[in-house]
Amino acid sequence: MTVQLPKHFETPDKALEAVSNDRIAPVLYAGGMLALGVALIAAKPRIGNVPKPRRNGDENAASRLRRAAIRGRDGVEAFAPSNITDSLGRSLILGGAALLIARVLDEVGSRRG
Repeated sequence: MTVQLPKHFETPDKALEAVSNDRIAPVLYAGGMLALGVALIAAKPRIGNVPKPRRNGDENAASRLRRAAIRGRDGVEAFAPSNITDSLGRSLILGGAALLIARVLDEVGSRRG
C-alpha cells in the first residue's frame, strides 16, 4: 500500500530559484555581524571587563588541595579573556566573514551564473 502525498508536498523536478531577497539576506546579516563585531572591539565597554582573581592569602596556602587549586586557577587564567566584549566581537567578525565568504562562493559557484 502506497501513501499519496498532497500536491503541495511534492517536490518539483526543477530546482527552486531563490527569491532575490533570500539571496541578499545572508550578505546583510554578515555585514551586520561584521559591523557589530568591529563596534564591540572598538568601543571596549567597561561592562565587559573581567576582574583579575583575588590573590589574598595565596602565599599562605598550607593545604595541598588549596595549592593545587591556586596553580590550576593561574594556569587557566592565561586562556580566559580579559574583556568579554572583545571575545564576542572577534567571534562576530569571524562568523560574519565566514558567512560572507560562503555566500559569495555560493553565488560564484551557482548554476545560474
